[in-house]
Amino acid sequence: MSKRVLRGIAWDHDRGHTCLVRTAPQFMMEHPGIEVLWEKRSLRDFGQAPIDVLADRYDLVIFDHPFVGKAAASGCLIDLRPHLDAGEISALLADSVGKSSESYHYDGGIFGLPTDAAAQVAAYRPDLLAGLGAEVPRTHDEVLRLARRARQQDKTISTPACPIDAACLIFTFAANLAAPLDTEGHRFIEPAMLDEVLGRIEELIRVSHPRSLDWNPIRSYDTMVATDDVVYSSYAFGYSNYSRKGRQPILLATNIAGPGSDPARGSLLGGAGLGVTHSCKDVEAAITYARWLHRPEFQAGAYFAEGGQPGLRSAWLSERVNAASNGFFQDTLETLDKAYLRPRWNGFLPFFEETGELANHWLRGALSRKELADRLTQNFERSRSSALTRTPA
Repeated sequence: MSKRVLRGIAWDHDRGHTCLVRTAPQFMMEHPGIEVLWEKRSLRDFGQAPIDVLADRYDLVIFDHPFVGKAAASGCLIDLRPHLDAGEISALLADSVGKSSESYHYDGGIFGLPTDAAAQVAAYRPDLLAGLGAEVPRTHDEVLRLARRARQQDKTISTPACPIDAACLIFTFAANLAAPLDTEGHRFIEPAMLDEVLGRIEELIRVSHPRSLDWNPIRSYDTMVATDDVVYSSYAFGYSNYSRKGRQPILLATNIAGPGSDPARGSLLGGAGLGVTHSCKDVEAAITYARWLHRPEFQAGAYFAEGGQPGLRSAWLSERVNAASNGFFQDTLETLDKAYLRPRWNGFLPFFEETGELANHWLRGALSRKELADRLTQNFERSRSSALTRTPA
C-alpha cells in the first residue's frame, strides 16, 4: 500500500520551515500511512506573493492571515469549518493569543488554523542597556530619550522600516493612537490623524539606525546580536529564537512603547496559519495533520523545542516555555492581546504593499508628508472601490 503524501510550503526560517521539518518524523511515526514533506520560500514571499499560485502546487500552505479574503473569493484554500467539530473550533478560539485564531475566520469560513502567533514587539540587549544605565522604555517619549542617550555613547536604536515594515508602522501608530484603519474598508485614516501618525514615525526614524530603512526584523535582530551598536529595537515582529537559553548575546523582548494613552495598544498582528489548498487530493490526511500540529501539548512541547513560535495561548503561558525563552512570551503577551487585526478583504494586500513602497520612499526624502498622505488616501479609495466591484476570481 503506497503512502499518502502531503506536500507543504512554509517560510524560510527556523520559526517557519525548520520546526515543521524537524517535527514531521514524529507525526509520521504516529501516522505511518501519511508522509509530510515541507518546502520553503522567502519571508518576503510569505508576506506578499500570491497565495493562489501556491495553492495550485501544494496541499498545505503556511500563510499570513490577510490572505483569507483572497482565499474566500478564489477558493484557493478550502473552508475548514465543515471538517472540524464545534468543540474544536471553540477550543482554538478560547486558546487564542489575542485575535490570532479569529484572524483566519472570514466571511463565515475558516481558512487556516493558528500555527504561529506574533506581532510587532520591542526587544533589547540587557547588557547594553545596563551599560548605559538606562531602563526599558515604556512610552514613546522614553524611546526617544533612550535613542538620544545611546547616541552620546556611539550606540543607537533600530526601527525596521523596509517597505513592508514601513507600512506596518503606519497602521500600528494609527491603532495605537486609537484611530485604526477601518477593517471593513469603509474609510481611511482621517487626514489630521494621518498627519500625526506620519509625524510620530518620522521622529522615531530620525533617531534610529540609518540602515533601518533597509531592515526587516530579522536583519535588525541579527545586527543586534552580531555587533554592540544597537541597544533597543522598536516595532519589530517578535522572534523568540533570539531570546532562548544558550544564546549569546541574548535579546529580551517587551511590549511596544507607543505614543498613545495605552502604549502597548495597536501593534500589527502577524503570525502564520496552516491552510489546506484546493489542490489537496487527500483532505482527510491534511486534517489529521492539522489537528496534530495544533494540539496544545505539541505546541508547548516539540514545536517550540524545534524552533517554532507557538500559536496557542496555553503555550505562551507555559512556565517551561517561558523559562526556556527568558520570558519572551509572558513579557510580550499584553502587546499580542491588544494587537490590531488588519483588513483582510480581497485586494487589501496589494494596497498594503504599495503603501510600504511609498512610505519607504517618503522616509528616504523622495516624497513630502503631504504627498504621501494624498497618495495613500487616493490608493485606498481606488483599491477599496475595485474590491467592492470585483467578481470572485
